[in-house]
Amino acid sequence: MKNIFLFFVFCFILNLKCEEIRKNLLNDKSLLFYVPFDFSVDAETAFHNKEGKLYGEAKYEKGIVENCIFLSEEGKGSISYDIRDNISLKKGTLMFWFKPNWWGDDKTGKYTLLWIRMKDPNKYFAFHKSFSKEYPTILYTTCAWEGGANLHIDDYFKKGKWIHICATWDASQNKYLLYFNGKVVASGNWKDVSEEESFIPISLSIGKYYTQDNPINAWYDEFYIFKRVLSEEEIKKYYTETKPKEE
Repeated sequence: MKNIFLFFVFCFILNLKCEEIRKNLLNDKSLLFYVPFDFSVDAETAFHNKEGKLYGEAKYEKGIVENCIFLSEEGKGSISYDIRDNISLKKGTLMFWFKPNWWGDDKTGKYTLLWIRMKDPNKYFAFHKSFSKEYPTILYTTCAWEGGANLHIDDYFKKGKWIHICATWDASQNKYLLYFNGKVVASGNWKDVSEEESFIPISLSIGKYYTQDNPINAWYDEFYIFKRVLSEEEIKKYYTETKPKEE
């Protein structure tokens, strides 16, 4: 009986600690950009009063934390934000919750989850989900100055299932890390290009699609950008706190 009581006390304390993670991140001085997608594409609680521009259509449905945004295949929606004074290419963290309305092992199609455009339109940082006969499920993150990282993701992208995606970069260590659901799943190089004018970040597009791309047809929630590298422990704790109960 005593062990059961201690177990529940431990769980209660652990839950309180987890609840503090999200609160601390929202109050973190390094937080540059935050969009909850609770009821509009505007960055309601974002810093610098950023407002999003919606292209196409969007719906708001129950998400990870309160509501989220759904960019459907029919609506062919995407969202754009002006971020020229927000992102540091020296070090930082970008993370968001994502839920595809398609299976990870689909054999056709290409999706652009995220696109950060620099002053030179040929310079960018992007997340793509692509398919090929040899590797039908692959996520690749590309940065025009380094190459990014590729990841075979057969076990991650599942229709109607939330996945937490996070990327951290640190030019001082020439390191780029990609996290899925709180765990490092791929790494790459990241050199400092912050002093080059052509690499000034201009805009961020979520659910960006092009002529050759499929409409994103997916949900997004809890989008963050920090000007510091979140530790693996912080990322894991945030994932643990916010992940759906059925997961």
